[in-house]
Amino acid sequence: MKYKMILSCCALLVNLFMCNAQLRKVPAEFETWLSSKGMKHSTVVLEVARISSPESEPVVIYSYDAERSVQPASVMKLITTSAALTLLDPKQTVPTEVYISGKGGDDNVKDGILQGDLVIKGYGNAMLASSRSLFPKDSFANAVISELKKLGVETIEGNIIGDGTAFTQTSVSTEWTWEDMGNHYAPSISGLNYADNKFDIVLNTTRKGQKPTVAKIEPNVDDLTIDNQLLPLDYAFDSAYVYGAPFQNTRTLLGAVPHRQSQFVVKGDVPDPAQFSASCIKTALLKAGIKVKGKAVSGRAEGNKLIYSHRSEPLSFIARQTNVYSVNLMAEMLLRQLALNVGKDGSETAGIKVVYDFLSKQGIGTDGIRIFDGCGLAPADRITAHFMVSLLNKMQKNDDFVSSLPIAGKTGTVASLLKGTRLEGKARLKSGTTKAVIAYSGYVEGSDGKTYAVSLIVNNHTCNAYTVRKNIEKMLLLLIP
Repeated sequence: MKYKMILSCCALLVNLFMCNAQLRKVPAEFETWLSSKGMKHSTVVLEVARISSPESEPVVIYSYDAERSVQPASVMKLITTSAALTLLDPKQTVPTEVYISGKGGDDNVKDGILQGDLVIKGYGNAMLASSRSLFPKDSFANAVISELKKLGVETIEGNIIGDGTAFTQTSVSTEWTWEDMGNHYAPSISGLNYADNKFDIVLNTTRKGQKPTVAKIEPNVDDLTIDNQLLPLDYAFDSAYVYGAPFQNTRTLLGAVPHRQSQFVVKGDVPDPAQFSASCIKTALLKAGIKVKGKAVSGRAEGNKLIYSHRSEPLSFIARQTNVYSVNLMAEMLLRQLALNVGKDGSETAGIKVVYDFLSKQGIGTDGIRIFDGCGLAPADRITAHFMVSLLNKMQKNDDFVSSLPIAGKTGTVASLLKGTRLEGKARLKSGTTKAVIAYSGYVEGSDGKTYAVSLIVNNHTCNAYTVRKNIEKMLLLLIP
């Protein structure tokens, strides 16, 4: 027995030695970059590992502070999409149901009048009338109009009700910042969403030295007030932000925008997505000649008769849009779909628990990991480079996941990264960017025919983002064989 124990210990030591033999000290150029002006106060984490199968441990080639917790920004979407594409059917679609409601049961339509309400009930489709949808933007509205006309409806006596209560925690993450809320990239979350939950503020900036004026809002947002505090500065670039809280109909414009333009667009988020959805459908009905006597409102509602059910694009397509174009709304919808899938209330809290359980079942350690949303906008989110490489290793054979990452030098948010280099078209990388973060994680095909998982994350750089990205390109070309 003692002899066997000695042999086992020796074998373990040999394995450790072999693994460590693969680990190389980061090149001098990497350390020089970290000590350069604009980087010496930053936190940088790195792990590069050769991977072969999810059952095998990744062989770490380079590691630098890989266990330190850092802000991931949109690299967080890799966690959400990996859980969704593992736990949910990639072919799964999300319904949006339309009902008629009234005192007459199924017989609500008399003499061309719907004697009740039209109820639109959402279950978390992030792509209804979206600019990224596979369907024409007006296809849902046209289908509703068609079904009403089949019933002979010429007038709706009641309201158009948008019901987004499939998610119990609507609005935004409690961890998102005031600077983000109100802007189009941080939209309110609802069970019922429409046209990406955003609107355009079209500005006229032709009057030099005078404050830009609001020309119009597209599409219309009911009862919206714009508090225009833009500065009358002669700016050549956009520094404007839209500020506002969910369910509050005031949006404040701060900052400055380029001058001498008759139409300059700043995008904001709609305060109440479910009500906005109802309002857009009401507008479409009126244009189609169907009168609506009531209002467009939001709230929980029941219908007597289902007249139309729309199905979203497959989950795999939504996950691809999420990662390729880094769409926060879609990531948050996927997080809540995970909660609904296990019979929970569709809340952010329940979705996050599902993600932690998924990571645990995959055997991926979560020490140093903090998840507060599905998209990475929360400044309190934390990951490590080692964690991310472990996740990428486990997901390497999931084709839907791998194909959801944009291709460096070709597509999405990394279309310009590594362009014209030997790694153009050879890397699938998810980017993450905020004022404090520039991050890349994903897969790279080396010139040696091997596949590498890489995570390189920079926090709190003081030089400009362009310089950081160019240096990250150099580092990837240096580190990947």
